[in-house]
Amino acid sequence: MAEHREIETKYEVGPETAAPGLAAVTGVDHVSTDEVFHLVAVYYDTDALDLAAHRITLRRRTGGKDDGWHLKLPDGGDRREVTVPLGDEADAPEGAPAEVPEELLDRVRAIVRGRTLAPVAIVENERHTTYCHAVDGELLGEFVDDHVHSVSLLPDGPEKQWREWEFEVPDTALGRKTAIAVGKALRAAGGGEPDAASKLARAIDAEVAREAVDLPKKITHATAGQLLTAALAAYRDKLLREDPRVRARDEDSVHQMRVATRQLRSVLTEFSGFFEGPARSALSSELKLLASVLGAVRDAEVLAQRFDGFDADDELGGAGAVLAQRQRAAEARGWTRVDLALKSDRYYVMLDAIDAFIADPPLRERADTIALKSLAPLLDKRIRSFARQSLSLLADPTCTDDDVHAIRKHAKRLRYASAVVDPVVRGSLRSEVKALSKVQTRLGEFQDATIARDAVADLAAETTDPAIAFRLGRLDAVEELRATQARASLPKMLRALR
Repeated sequence: MAEHREIETKYEVGPETAAPGLAAVTGVDHVSTDEVFHLVAVYYDTDALDLAAHRITLRRRTGGKDDGWHLKLPDGGDRREVTVPLGDEADAPEGAPAEVPEELLDRVRAIVRGRTLAPVAIVENERHTTYCHAVDGELLGEFVDDHVHSVSLLPDGPEKQWREWEFEVPDTALGRKTAIAVGKALRAAGGGEPDAASKLARAIDAEVAREAVDLPKKITHATAGQLLTAALAAYRDKLLREDPRVRARDEDSVHQMRVATRQLRSVLTEFSGFFEGPARSALSSELKLLASVLGAVRDAEVLAQRFDGFDADDELGGAGAVLAQRQRAAEARGWTRVDLALKSDRYYVMLDAIDAFIADPPLRERADTIALKSLAPLLDKRIRSFARQSLSLLADPTCTDDDVHAIRKHAKRLRYASAVVDPVVRGSLRSEVKALSKVQTRLGEFQDATIARDAVADLAAETTDPAIAFRLGRLDAVEELRATQARASLPKMLRALR
């Protein structure tokens, strides 16, 4: 499986439009051409075109240098293309059904869930290719002149013919500079805005898109319900973006997915009074369960990195390495649970429930009030109440580490909730939100030190070697100091929020 970022521009052209001589473009020294290819691509999607609605295309293409399966995913303003070579199905009889490769299916499972992927269009393309080179022969970009014939496989779908130009460049500063220069030449030669964002969209005669949350142009006029629904949609989209990255075990992916689940839950819990019915509570419970599964991996990952850092001190005799190894084993066990969770029907049912909740949110009448006059004052009240309660709890001699952990979780929920209200936050409340973020960070430092001490204690309880026990004791002392310092700084920070 290969993957690269695709930086590509498309241009609409007439059947008789002559392609410009790209060797005359500033920065291009010379060009070369390739043979003409006859490409045949079969595009796959669900009956409801779920992939297209998320700006994702999946095709099986033959006839060129890159025969195989191609999955194109949105990546900011560009696209990320993942390719898999043809398997045994390459030798299958013409017209025989082809199964989507498992590694590509994993990338879109959170989108298609239990629905079937099947052919929705066939696109045949006569492709003429020109390569632009620098003086030293470096490839600057690839220009293709496509003569396209398509057949939609949807009910009453159209059959079409058209011509388009594409110019693709490497993901480099020079590549983007070349794209601008060549783009000017292509527009001057008659290249116009494309009728559709992709060949598939044109083939099926539809630009499929998910329904967006309607927000007023002047955001201060938004209602509480509009901001809450928009936040849920944004966090849902983040969860879906991170899902394939988690399945691929990409760096920081499990952390970001857990953040998305907590952000969704914060909207449902901190602003529960704006929703009615049982769906909110049920959805919150499912998100909490998913966050805990993801958390097992994330916590072990953080601890492993933390303990690795101790090996810089030779006097500790590699105790940090032993602890880090134990955490990496715990992380591996956690990944097994994550894999099972993301393949479960329960997970897909939860995603469907989130979609349904956003499409038709069960809002109370108070959600029709202007957010500036409802959500913002409520957030201010919640932050000040949190500060007072936390100060009181920390001042109690019986306050335990678990109590401080509960304060941390409360602070994190409020911090996520503040992001919902951020578009209408003004004045002193904005300062409160910034101060709350600092409190959350300090509480995080306390929690990291506390769970590190727990890990040290677990290993110490198992060892019978006095030398190892001594080193573990030193590690515990380091973490105890960090926790003590973090906790001692909290009252002053919290008083600024009252």
